[in-house]
Amino acid sequence: MGNTICTPPNRASTYGREVDVKASAESVHPMPSSVAVTIAIKAQLAISTSIDNSLRKEKFEHSRRAKILLLGGADAGKSTILKQMRILHMTGFSELEMHSFYNYLRFNVFEIFHEIAMGVQENILAVSEDEKLMIYRFAEGISWFIGIEDEIETQYLLNFLEFESVQTFMKLHPNYASLPDNAHYYLPKLHKLLAPEHIPTAEDILHLRIPTTGISEINFEFSANAIRLIDVGGQRTYRKKWIHCFDGVAAVLFVASLAAYDQALEGVDIDSKPVLHRDLFPPVQLSETDLFAKKLPLSPLSEHFSSYDGTTNEQASEYLKDQFLKRKSKNDTERTLYSHYTCATDTNNVEFVFKAACDIVFQRNLHTTGAMKCVQ
Repeated sequence: MGNTICTPPNRASTYGREVDVKASAESVHPMPSSVAVTIAIKAQLAISTSIDNSLRKEKFEHSRRAKILLLGGADAGKSTILKQMRILHMTGFSELEMHSFYNYLRFNVFEIFHEIAMGVQENILAVSEDEKLMIYRFAEGISWFIGIEDEIETQYLLNFLEFESVQTFMKLHPNYASLPDNAHYYLPKLHKLLAPEHIPTAEDILHLRIPTTGISEINFEFSANAIRLIDVGGQRTYRKKWIHCFDGVAAVLFVASLAAYDQALEGVDIDSKPVLHRDLFPPVQLSETDLFAKKLPLSPLSEHFSSYDGTTNEQASEYLKDQFLKRKSKNDTERTLYSHYTCATDTNNVEFVFKAACDIVFQRNLHTTGAMKCVQ
């Protein structure tokens, strides 16, 4: 036979070369997983950039927004001013809020009747037998009425107002010390307010007494300026929280009730007048001027302040204002204290006073920082 001319190629080596070629191809063209990682990184970068832009925008908005702190004692009218700003410069209140306001309205009526019933028991000696039971139930509080159908509850309320003892008490003591401020607004229109189909009006809402139990905040535009208005609970137990709200504050609006001149503060000696126990912050807004004028003839200011010798409402108002202003420390020479009279439920008056506070105080404090410029 002859010699072999050529040796057939080794299959194993041939397969080996095929594998090497495939591996080489994979090294040149990465697997799809690498592409997915690249896309994920780009997406994360886009999200990060969006967050950074949002933070920069928020920082800019914050720099042009004036933070105003609304402080004052309980029942001074702070929350009413906050509601005024919502009505004037925002969209008002939602349908859900309006429904809750109706429930608060009924509760406010119960509070009024509770105080009237207590006053009847303390001041009216002759109460007919037909009226004694309901007077007693209203004096005990709202617990007896829980679970009663609305129609029956409404009838109890309307009947109570017709009691001879109640009408006698209201004639003799129209401005009874413990009678809620909104009694004279709600009682004359009680039939309308208690109707099931009644939707509270803006004025109904402004007269509601709803204690602030935390911190409420609204943001709105006022005279081409961004305002962040913060309302803090005025009850004594909440005043420790005030200090946590002062960071970045541009101005403080302190509200005090003129009508509280004959009332003692909770936790303070009964002979101590509330006007002498309130801390002051500029500017000071003296509210409830309407109720103050009604109370003076029945409870003269001279009976509570021996140094007062005036005779008119204006003199009485100026006297109490001076009591506030003179409490400012003599060492505080950098701040000017401004004061304004207002009625918290008077929308036009509140708007005027708020604008005045902006023009006088905010222009001085904020225009220099470039954060806000009040429009004249």
